[in-house]
Amino acid sequence: MAFRPQRRLLNPVYDDGVSKPRVRTASGTGNLPNPRTISNVIHSSKGVPTILDHKISLHVFQWGQFLDHDIISTPVSTGVNGEELSCCETNPVNVNTDMCTPIYVPNGDGFFADGTCMNVPRSAPALDVNCNTPSGPRQQLNKITSYIDGSNVYGSSAAELIKLRNPNSPEYMAVTDGNNLPPNNDTSACTLTVQGERCSIAGDSRVNVVPSLGSYHTLFVQEHNRIVNLLKGLGWTDPEELFQEARKINIAQIQHITYNEFLSWLLTRTVLQQNNLIITGSRTTYFTGYDPTINSDITNDFGIAYRIGHSWIPAQMKLHTDFPETSDINDPDVKNIEDTYLNPHMLYMRGKTGAPRMLKWLTETNCPRTDRLLEDGARNKLFLKNGVSFDLAALNINRGRDHGIPPYWKYRTDLCGETLADPSSWTSLTWHDNITIALLKSVYQSPMDIDLWTGVMTESGTAVVGPTLTCIFLAQFRALRNGDRYWFERPEPEGFSLAKLAGIKQTSLAAVLCANVYDASFVIPQNSFVTGDPKNVFLPCSQIPKLDLSPWNKLGRRNLNTGKDEFENKLVHLLLEILKEGDAVDVKE
Repeated sequence: MAFRPQRRLLNPVYDDGVSKPRVRTASGTGNLPNPRTISNVIHSSKGVPTILDHKISLHVFQWGQFLDHDIISTPVSTGVNGEELSCCETNPVNVNTDMCTPIYVPNGDGFFADGTCMNVPRSAPALDVNCNTPSGPRQQLNKITSYIDGSNVYGSSAAELIKLRNPNSPEYMAVTDGNNLPPNNDTSACTLTVQGERCSIAGDSRVNVVPSLGSYHTLFVQEHNRIVNLLKGLGWTDPEELFQEARKINIAQIQHITYNEFLSWLLTRTVLQQNNLIITGSRTTYFTGYDPTINSDITNDFGIAYRIGHSWIPAQMKLHTDFPETSDINDPDVKNIEDTYLNPHMLYMRGKTGAPRMLKWLTETNCPRTDRLLEDGARNKLFLKNGVSFDLAALNINRGRDHGIPPYWKYRTDLCGETLADPSSWTSLTWHDNITIALLKSVYQSPMDIDLWTGVMTESGTAVVGPTLTCIFLAQFRALRNGDRYWFERPEPEGFSLAKLAGIKQTSLAAVLCANVYDASFVIPQNSFVTGDPKNVFLPCSQIPKLDLSPWNKLGRRNLNTGKDEFENKLVHLLLEILKEGDAVDVKE
């Protein structure tokens, strides 16, 4: 359900105990450092060459954002008629802190002019079940569904979905302009720079944020329609049944790729195994961890911590070109990321083939390293328009304080179970290197003041992310799987038969890309995320294991796509069910 309050892992910390943003130091003797100051000292990449992680592709960045837009979207406060608030008062003491939390840039910033103020409305407060202001601490809303349910593709409500389906053939998702996303008639939804182009519409309103995100939305809309066509070839005829089954399969693929590939890299398969979050290759068992008492709602804490992915944002966006193609000097295939925000133009380029070209570029390009630094295009030039821009790092810190997110050290002790002899001592930062500690000391009065986002962004550890971030992520991704009644590994009717489940478990991001973007002969890494792993095999698309829909066959005849027939599928399914019950089976002629 959408528009639910975000859960919390720890109780909020507001300055007045109820709603005022956390701006006081732990000692109570002063204010926390300005978010922009922290950004300049801790998160600036100025003078530092971008360090790429040669083991991973930019699909890590793009899947991370695509997943985020499936599970959380926090609405901001607006005027009585929905208009944007003007929060930057000449005198900061006049700011309405119930509605606004602007960032006043300190003088001598080095990028922003003296007197610059970033207009930042507060996140909208959640109401209680009776639509009244709650008596307890301020909570924030999630305006989309929390589950990994493809809401970014299909929307979070029936009203949204109806706009996304093909009205003439309702089994299909609507597409236009050569399989691109349908246009949004609201031209204020993005920035249009070329006549005839339109903003895109999708299940999530943020589809136009960067063109690479738009290419992912396009990919999974195309995948839905491809599955519909395959099901038709297997004897499915009813439009509504076709739509719902294709949607169910598509969502299952998103769930499987998230846990089996993305999280297996981010948290490591070892950590997933230790926490019962591994997607097994078993063809004889279902997932049995579903617990209806578990609340899968996204936590406020996770919403802040998951912004670790902002270190993956590349400095540029690019379209793949095939030899001997050359770039148009007046409309180059490479653009600085600040020139692509909220502008779908790159998807219209090269004869409206921008989406597949963008996806190919994501595959062949390494991702920036996971660290504390943000590219200039995100840290100084976010949503640059008419000379006005934002700082994403400062916004993240500011958002945490707006939400009453406790300081970093509280998560180490109260959530993750660490014992700190003296959290006020800088020696307590055992997951930070000496250079980072020195930087933190130069801006924060005490380690007890460190904001959660900055704390986890600066952690080091034995995995991709540090131990505190791992702890927060495990709590959320455990709830997302264990509390989802419709999780794909569950039995029918919520999930799938064992035979169908086995067919879904063969899929991967590479398989989806091969089916929609690449030719059969194109060689692609079997794991499109971890492209630099020597264990990762490169195969022609024709040899990449793919989604097997043969168990969906209604025709009772040979399925030319897979080489299996319906009788064989039913026999295999029966044997698997018997094996599940623990009986020995002696298969003879």
